[in-house]
Amino acid sequence: MNKFDDMMAFLAFRDPSFGEVVAVDANLELFGRAWCIAELAEAQQVGMTQTLKLRNKETLLKRQQTLQNLKVEEMKASRPEDVEEILSKIPDKTAFNRNLQDLIFDQRFGLLANWRHADALQQMEQASRVLHWIKVFEAVEDGMLIWRRWIA
Repeated sequence: MNKFDDMMAFLAFRDPSFGEVVAVDANLELFGRAWCIAELAEAQQVGMTQTLKLRNKETLLKRQQTLQNLKVEEMKASRPEDVEEILSKIPDKTAFNRNLQDLIFDQRFGLLANWRHADALQQMEQASRVLHWIKVFEAVEDGMLIWRRWIA
């Protein structure tokens, strides 16, 4: 017996700050796996904060077409009965696919919008570290030491 839905709802209810971190592989295959999509959809439905972790922006740009063509009916699982179980819980597959696209692409609340925001924060943190090291090493070799270490 699968208690997946119950556990997600329990976690969201028990701790409103509980969130989901979605670590995505370089080929974005996660989005083709039935249980992964079911988890993403359930987390959104129960109001969990979702954070997307991608390898880099290039990965997303190369594979964007893959995401735009996702259909729950084409998802894979190790066991065919898992796919059947997940699909049996989705009465309107067309609406689910539309919601899946919103979950990923919505400009304000989609996973990619959240990722872009996090990506900008990560870039700012990285720039902050560089500026810190520039300040530390500015007296050494006219500040060039930091750039040689940064590039290396």
